[in-house]
Amino acid sequence: MNDDLFHTSETSNQFVLSYELVCLLQWLMDHDAHKLKKIVSNALSAGLQDELQKTDALELPGDLEEIQESLIEFFGMLEALLLESMHEHAVKKALEKNLMPSIDQIDSTVCDDATVRFSVEKATSNIDNNPEKNPKELLFKELLKRWKPNKKTILN
Repeated sequence: MNDDLFHTSETSNQFVLSYELVCLLQWLMDHDAHKLKKIVSNALSAGLQDELQKTDALELPGDLEEIQESLIEFFGMLEALLLESMHEHAVKKALEKNLMPSIDQIDSTVCDDATVRFSVEKATSNIDNNPEKNPKELLFKELLKRWKPNKKTILN
């Protein structure tokens, strides 16, 4: 996920959702609608019903910028939760596949966290599809595919 996939455009008053966030929303609608209904029901019981009754149906509370900002904050929080969950999932899979010793060997001054995280995700996926292959070798192949050496980096 790129940080620039979720942003607002000052000139058009529009915002863009990342592909991953759109996939999450579709997944929730298709597979977890009952859980979403429970969240909505809990919100109504916890005070949302009172808030809704306070507002006139014909009159929107606040101005359009305030409403847009609320939507942006909601989707921003949802995307942050998705990123956090994806990272936790990748760490869990790495532990299951016994990749942590290999990950610990990676020099963080040469390879950034995002590259390592994405490589771990791809490697664990490849391990699931090819259980006979060496997990450490698959991880390092994925790292090499994504590694972009910096000319300023001096290697021994």
